[in-house]
Formats: sequence, C-alpha cells, structure tokens
Amino acid sequence: MDMLGLMGMEDGEDCEEAPVFQVQPRRQVYRERINFEARYDFTFNERFRIPRPVFIQRHQDNRGELEPRTNRSRSLNAEEQILLTLHWLGTGAQQHAIGDMHGVSKATVGRVAEKVIATINNTLFDEVVRWPDDMVSVIGKFHDVAGMPTVVGCVDGTLINIDAPVENEEQFVDRHGAHSINCMACVGPDRQFFNVSACWPGSVHDARVLRRSNMCADFEEGWRPYPNGIILGDSAYPLKPWLLTPLFRNLEDNAVRRYNKAHKSTRSIVENAFGILKEKFPILNHMRVEPRYAGEIFKCCTVLCNLSKRLEDLPPYVPQGEGRGEEDQDEEEPNEHEGNAVGRAQGELRLQQILQHFR
Repeated sequence: MDMLGLMGMEDGEDCEEAPVFQVQPRRQVYRERINFEARYDFTFNERFRIPRPVFIQRHQDNRGELEPRTNRSRSLNAEEQILLTLHWLGTGAQQHAIGDMHGVSKATVGRVAEKVIATINNTLFDEVVRWPDDMVSVIGKFHDVAGMPTVVGCVDGTLINIDAPVENEEQFVDRHGAHSINCMACVGPDRQFFNVSACWPGSVHDARVLRRSNMCADFEEGWRPYPNGIILGDSAYPLKPWLLTPLFRNLEDNAVRRYNKAHKSTRSIVENAFGILKEKFPILNHMRVEPRYAGEIFKCCTVLCNLSKRLEDLPPYVPQGEGRGEEDQDEEEPNEHEGNAVGRAQGELRLQQILQHFR
C-alpha cells in the first residue's frame, strides 16, 4: 500500500482536499502547592530542621534578594523558596520528590536551592560562623567539661560523600575508597561552629586542610581570640603553640594520663558536633552535586545550625557523640605531622606548661 492509501486517499484525489488537523496548544497546568508554613511549630521544626522564629527572621532579611521579579507563571515567592530549600536540606530526598511535594519541577528545585544557599552564605556566613565576643564564657565551659585550661575551640575534619565528579575524579577518592570532600571545622563548647573550611577533595590530609586555612594563618601570625588560648586537635595535626594534640610518650606519668583523658573528653565535642550536624541535615550523608556546590551546602548547614543553637534548639551535649573522629581513630598516624621544627619546639614548651596544670 502506498502512502496515499495509508492516508485514506485514492489515486488522483487532490491532496489539498484532505482534512487539516489543527494541533491545539497544550494548556499549562500548575500543581497545587502546600502551605507548609501554616503547620504547628513542632511539625515545622521536624520538617525544616530550624525553629519557626529563625525562618521568619531569615525570610525578612532575605526577602528583597529572593522575591521574583514577576508574578507570571506562579513564581515562587521568597517564603516558598526558603521553605523548599530547607525541606531539601532537612530530608536529603531526591529533588524530584521535593518538587512533587512543593508543586514544582525538579529543575526548579535545583535552581531555587542553589540561589537560596548562595544568599544565606553571602549574607550570613561571616556574621554567624565566627569567634564569639565573650571568650571568657567559652573557656569556662570548656574547662567544665574535663578541666582543660584556656581552650578556645576544638578542630577536626569530616568527610562528606559526593558522587564522582567529572573533573579530577581521582583527587576526590578518600582513604575509604569513596568520593568525598574534606570539611574542617573548629567548634565551641556548645557545638556552635566558629570556623569552617569546605573546599578540599577527600584525598587531602587533615593537616594540610588546616595549614592552608585562614584560621591557621591568623593563629600563626599571632592572633588569638583570647590571650594564650589553645585549640585541641587529634593526632593527625601537628603540635603548635596554639594547637595541642594527644601525647604518646611517658604514658606512665600520671600527669600525661590525666592530660590525655581531659584532651579526649574535651575534643569529643567536635566529633559530637559533626554527628549532630549530619543528623540535623541528612543531605550531608551523601550529595549528588559537584564538589564546589557540596562545600557551599556544608557551609549553609553550619550557618543554620548556629542560628538554631541561639534558640537552644540542639539536643544536650553527649560526651561520646558520633562523628568522624570516632571512626577515624585507627586511621590516625601520630608521627604524620607537617609542622616545622621551630613551631613544634614552641608547641612542646606550651604543652609542658599545660601539663603542669595536671600535676
């Protein structure tokens, strides 16, 4: 059968007399959106991982930057954009699932989340993730944990799993064989984040991440948030005048044993902080985004965590909390230090001064 027969026409018929089918333009249908903001405070906090007052404040502060330029196509307003992003961060669900719940497409979820996260980091990160003004209170709370004097923070790193990146894939393979980024943080006694660095591949050692950080540069130049203040780190870090690590010699000395016990109990705060952060924002357990964006998401989560802490939203401190430090104890090499001889000698002097406190 020829083409005319397939079209229901006989030979010799005029093709112009064939019926013309007009295709009607497809009508755009907008899905119904849920008013998440109207829920009870407990449900709101459970779903979006921050208290309602924090959301209201952030909405008011960022309304101008997030409000759409037009109301056509039912554009998401600032409130809806923030709620959508918080829902994604607080569940770790696939973007298409978040889109189904909020009545938007997967592409819209991706664009909105990236915009909101960038806005939060640009406007709030330096203001919220910083050393507090009242360092006397910080030192007192650290001392109450296990008697360690003049501690201003605890530093550690955590691996955030990501999908294999397209570029420089081998650099992001960590010692566990997974693809990840290495994020460093210095935290306070209430598990608030004082300093964050989230821009390094998972293969980079913790000591190098610290050495290349702004915090290390400031401390090496002599700046301290409190005179003679010290930071506690695990054995992956070099001994410095401002950074004290566990001791692996003279373990029969009672002062050394008391120092190591106090050091471990106090430093576990940073491990506990990472565990709570990942529990609060499950998206940090695995992110299907590029490394740079993964680092921005981590920074955004620390901002939101600090804001929540201001309203006492976090659970009570657990001395042996979950975190990367617990699982990495066997991986640490006491002799793997990147400090210079002068810095280590000064660190030994500072360590001996602290040991006198435990004699």
